[in-house]
Amino acid sequence: MKKEDFKKRIRNKRVTFREKAWYVIKPFLVYMVLKSMAMLTLAIALPAIPISGMTEWVETNSQLLSAVVNGVSSLIAVAFLLNDFLKETATEGEVDIDAGIPRQLLAFFRKGFLGYGSVNGVGPALCAGGGAVAAFVLNQVILRIMALLQIGSARYDSVEAIQYSVPLWLGILLYGVISPVVEEIVFRGILYNRMKRFFGIPACVILTAVLFGVFHANLPQFVYGTCMGILLALCYEREKCFAAPVFFHMAANLFVFIGSFL
Repeated sequence: MKKEDFKKRIRNKRVTFREKAWYVIKPFLVYMVLKSMAMLTLAIALPAIPISGMTEWVETNSQLLSAVVNGVSSLIAVAFLLNDFLKETATEGEVDIDAGIPRQLLAFFRKGFLGYGSVNGVGPALCAGGGAVAAFVLNQVILRIMALLQIGSARYDSVEAIQYSVPLWLGILLYGVISPVVEEIVFRGILYNRMKRFFGIPACVILTAVLFGVFHANLPQFVYGTCMGILLALCYEREKCFAAPVFFHMAANLFVFIGSFL
């Protein structure tokens, strides 16, 4: 084949808006589909376990199990995105493709978690404090506005009932560790970094924040999630390390959960 003919067959990838949008949104859709499938599978499998009284126990503890199933399903779904995450958040050049995903992930949290923008983790620690403050302020503002406008959400009430059906230690694990880490991997680790390849930072901050709000699927949490999404992306951009939004998110969730629980 002549060189000129070979060049004609070469086509640049992701040059149209549709191609760029699909490249960005695909990991999110994969995550949502896999998580939904995992939740459905677990919801069917648990009552079918051949143990005497299992069906009755599942019915009695349906809210607690919903919280656990949601957390486990999140971990299952995000496991399929770890390769994309490691590529998007690499801070030391190319990813070591000869190592398995678990080994690469351990290397990332050992060397790349704090990135190159923080000094001894001071930046992420400050972000954690900011997360608690932001959670307090946003919750107060949103709750007051809802009360003033007499806005209610049955979906939000259902989610809240499930969240606070778990014991304190389990809530800390689910909402203070698993949920922040998984959601930051998906939204800031993958989506935000992919968006930055094609769009400016302001657009990336807003778009990922809105998508993060939509992800929570009810009006109060949409508003809260969108505002928090903006702050999380700004933390990530400011500190240049993945630890910053993770600590911000963890602190915010723990502040709200523990405060409301107690």
